[in-house]
Amino acid sequence: MIKVEHISKQFKKVKAVDDVSLEVKKGEIVCLIGPSGSGKSTVLRCIHGLEVPETGYVYLNGEALDPKKSNYQELRNKMGFVFQHFNLFPHMTVLENLTLSLTKVRHMDEEKANEIACNYLTRVGLLDKKDEYPNKLSGGQKQRVAIARSLCTNPEIMLFDEPTSALDPEMVIEVLEVMQQLAKEGMTMIVVTHEMGFAKTVADRVIFLENGKIVEENDAKAFYENPKTERAQDFLKKVMH
Repeated sequence: MIKVEHISKQFKKVKAVDDVSLEVKKGEIVCLIGPSGSGKSTVLRCIHGLEVPETGYVYLNGEALDPKKSNYQELRNKMGFVFQHFNLFPHMTVLENLTLSLTKVRHMDEEKANEIACNYLTRVGLLDKKDEYPNKLSGGQKQRVAIARSLCTNPEIMLFDEPTSALDPEMVIEVLEVMQQLAKEGMTMIVVTHEMGFAKTVADRVIFLENGKIVEENDAKAFYENPKTERAQDFLKKVMH
């Protein structure tokens, strides 16, 4: 479903992503892990088009994601993106945050947009908060709203950029539960995460990056039980409790 071929991305003198290639099949859950600054988030942002790689290509369902092509925005719309810091509009209610893209981008009538939004708020357990403003929500609730907002546009694939790293530990669980439910329903997902327990139990595959390169890639069970590279072994020793 997603194919990344030899992408590289540089910021000033730092090569954030260095010749990365990967594939994600439909219905698969792939976790990108590695130390801070290893290029995980930049790879994810290149897949979604938030960053444009200097070299290499990203394909969605066999079509190249090319800013010069007329179908570029249409392809991007097939991917939902959940940010680390929620990115909700503070001056809009929860419901307005969810319906904005449906009414403005998809030109849907308000009633239909509200119905879709309420359906997804129910799924993340927050329908009772629909008329609240984001500043009245906990971090975990904000992130669940952000996930619901992404789901409203009916994406074929969900990209999560460290969705729990800005949260208190007890709020992490409520967000991971929503993601686990999506996994059970067969949603294709690429997740940048520091949550090793989640990666170990929910991911089909784990890709370990360092210095912008893929160091190791394996199915999750094999990666956690028997990492092949010394670097991955060392990393897991430090992060697995």
